[in-house]
Amino acid sequence: MKIDFFTFLGPNSADYAEYLKYTCEIFLSGKHEINWKCVNSIGCDRIPDGYKCVANSKNMEQVSMNHGTALNLAQNYIESEYVIFIDADMAILYKNWDQVIINELSKYDCFGGAFGNGLRKYRNFPSVYLFAFRSHILNKVKLDFLPKLRENKRHIYHQKLNEQEADYYGMQPGKSIHCDTGWNIPLIIKKAGLTFNVMNAVGITSRHVQLHFEDVQQEELCKRKPKHMTEWHYNGKIFATHKHASGAAAINSELGNAWKRRIDLYIKNYQEEIV
Repeated sequence: MKIDFFTFLGPNSADYAEYLKYTCEIFLSGKHEINWKCVNSIGCDRIPDGYKCVANSKNMEQVSMNHGTALNLAQNYIESEYVIFIDADMAILYKNWDQVIINELSKYDCFGGAFGNGLRKYRNFPSVYLFAFRSHILNKVKLDFLPKLRENKRHIYHQKLNEQEADYYGMQPGKSIHCDTGWNIPLIIKKAGLTFNVMNAVGITSRHVQLHFEDVQQEELCKRKPKHMTEWHYNGKIFATHKHASGAAAINSELGNAWKRRIDLYIKNYQEEIV
């Protein structure tokens, strides 16, 4: 099988994308062909090694709009039945993850990692951070990842949900959804009767996190940013981790380096176990 693996480039993202590919290759099953692709969005300093840059996205003068535009553009360069859209500042750490993706997409149309709690975003549905799907769904729906902006075109719109909308988004009626990148995807998928499966998010402050800390100081540093370093677990084991906000913190920054060292420790332990 072939998998189109798309990531999206902005400030600091080339180093992250290379590290993402490094982690993915450690845990590959070796049974499938991965097409490593990227879309050059705004602020990227270079194309990461090992990726084919398939498109250059226009500057829409707003961060979320730039991201959504790049995601929409990537759909023009899908060549395989299986597709993954993933943020550059992530790592995949599950053995045979590519086979897992294919297995899940043999049962569901979409698969991925949910948003974390505490965000005014949809629940129990794959987020734009990690969104895998079968390309055949594009024959039924148009996936539009653009955010909804306020009249000033700079800030994200907040939409109060009625009962039907709340059901689609997995939220309570009367609550407001942050109409950020991909906010409309659950509505598009569910209205079309397409199926999905999702991994729930595990926050950095949860006792269930599986990436160990080197010491108390590193733990304190990481937990100062409680919305960063999210994990997703599959069958009780970590599948992926997301640094978040890489545009503001390079991989060699204090926080970026702490995230990477925790992953390196996990990989080291994994490799020692299989020797």
